[in-house]
Amino acid sequence: AKPADHRRSKTRPSSTSWAGLGAIVALWSAFHGWALAKQDAWPAPLATAFASAVETEADRRENWRFLADAYTVDGPLALRFDGEHLDVENGWSLVSPSMDGLTAAQRTAYAEIISPDEDEDDAGGLFLAMDAAELIGGEIRLLAETDTALTYTFTPYLGPEEMDIAIARNLVGQVSVRRDGSGLASIRLHAPERFRPHLVVRIDSFDLVMEFQRLDGLTAPVLSRLSSRIEGSAAFQDLDEVTEMTFSEVEYLGDTGRVSAND
Repeated sequence: AKPADHRRSKTRPSSTSWAGLGAIVALWSAFHGWALAKQDAWPAPLATAFASAVETEADRRENWRFLADAYTVDGPLALRFDGEHLDVENGWSLVSPSMDGLTAAQRTAYAEIISPDEDEDDAGGLFLAMDAAELIGGEIRLLAETDTALTYTFTPYLGPEEMDIAIARNLVGQVSVRRDGSGLASIRLHAPERFRPHLVVRIDSFDLVMEFQRLDGLTAPVLSRLSSRIEGSAAFQDLDEVTEMTFSEVEYLGDTGRVSAND
């Protein structure tokens, strides 16, 4: 689904929200291979940060176990995912509150998490995916430099369709790289002001942030937090979509010797 298609609920931490960067990139219909061919022109720290990224198809959900905290309009949900038990609630279990204590909105959010849409990509895990590079289009410039990180700005590439292009030209992309060699720190897409990508679509607020951490023994960065906010209207229906999920107690159950795309 493209950004203007999000009309299901005010808060929807769906399977797309946890399934890692590969699924997030699929959300924007990124055109495979376009940006990868441009990486020769990237600043060296940025290219190095993506060098350990993993092929989306190789990062399977059964290889993960973690705790996910989802924040909804009615309060937080704590959930546990165990890739070794996909036969039970697709690997999910509710930690808190209890099932009896869920509000109607929380119950809906939980049902959507454990029962992903058939058309959503269910292959991705938490690794930084190679497909993420396809978001980075246009000229890359150094925006900020600190003792710990380098932050670059870029024009996002969302796809070749007219709506993709109309949205992308109104967004600003930022990518931060840690200077200690531990790789990618975050990717952000945001709209500095409201815009109309289409006659019947108005975006008042758009902000997507993905944060990554480096875990001992793993060669690729791991998603640690995802937040997004989309406000506006589409086809005369209000948009008010807020998602925030954080990931902790992360365990990788797969073969650590094969997680890097460059091994």
